[in-house]
Amino acid sequence: MPATVATRYAQIGSSSINDMSTTSKEKSLASHLKTLHQKASRALILGQNSAAWEHSRTAVENCTIERLAAEYGEQQARQLCCRLWILYICVVSSVTEVAETDGTLRIKQSVDGVRGVPESVRSVWTNVVSAFGGCAGDVDSEVLVPTVLLSLKLRDARTARDIVESWLATLSDEYMSLLGSQGVGAQQTMASYVRVCELYMLHVLPQLGDLNSAYEFLRASTVVSDSVKKEFTKRLDALRNPPVLTRKRKTTKSRARKPKLVQSPVQMVAKTEAAVETQPEKQVGTRNDLPSLASLVPHSAKIGVRRQTKTGAVVRRPRSTLSVAWRVVRRL
Repeated sequence: MPATVATRYAQIGSSSINDMSTTSKEKSLASHLKTLHQKASRALILGQNSAAWEHSRTAVENCTIERLAAEYGEQQARQLCCRLWILYICVVSSVTEVAETDGTLRIKQSVDGVRGVPESVRSVWTNVVSAFGGCAGDVDSEVLVPTVLLSLKLRDARTARDIVESWLATLSDEYMSLLGSQGVGAQQTMASYVRVCELYMLHVLPQLGDLNSAYEFLRASTVVSDSVKKEFTKRLDALRNPPVLTRKRKTTKSRARKPKLVQSPVQMVAKTEAAVETQPEKQVGTRNDLPSLASLVPHSAKIGVRRQTKTGAVVRRPRSTLSVAWRVVRRL
């Protein structure tokens, strides 16, 4: 370990932060890593992938629990280390894609200026374990979960399974005793543990087609409560026997309206002549046999109908042609 803070910053410095080399001697390692975290976060939000990668890579290369705890305290060093590695995993996810079926990573074609990315997610996990002291069980679940999600995103479920199983197999006795207690932080620890189990049983193993191992892991668990086991069993059953969705067919058929036939004047005349020819001839009768023209005259045109104006004068309505014809017929 370097003897002075200045020596440590000489190892941390890179081409992207040369402008800070003169002031870094007066700062602590923790404050310098916080500055790198802020720069990387800002660059990632703005879509500057090259700058985000350089800052985050420089930060995690010098971020270990042992180095930070010496001047920053165990708890605060762990929190800062988690923040830096979570950001690093997010940057890796944004600049890389899977190249082969064995999980080898490559830089996306749309990303420029990025060099030195890790070979695979497995190498990322190896660096994370080394930063947390060399034991997989000592890695916080806050860092474990995004690493597993990165593996699933890159279609590397085997690496995701190995990461979770190595973490579960190396959990410390102190951690396991905290899961079964009711002390301070026990609920939060239990929630983190259940989240990892959910990710393992409902996402990692189903992608590998190994639901039987998920059922066995759930039955063998002595930490998860019965209510949580029941819920996980129900979700596993839904994955094994997914419901079949059938579309209901409509029983009522939509009736299309028949278009109305518009007859031409020629067709109307022909139809009228055909109706006249089919009717029997009637004998000519007397005047009383004639149809009543009064029924054909509108009410407003009848003879003798008077209307009264507002001034009280009675005014006859004008006689129509039918009324005049009716008078002629009556005089016959």
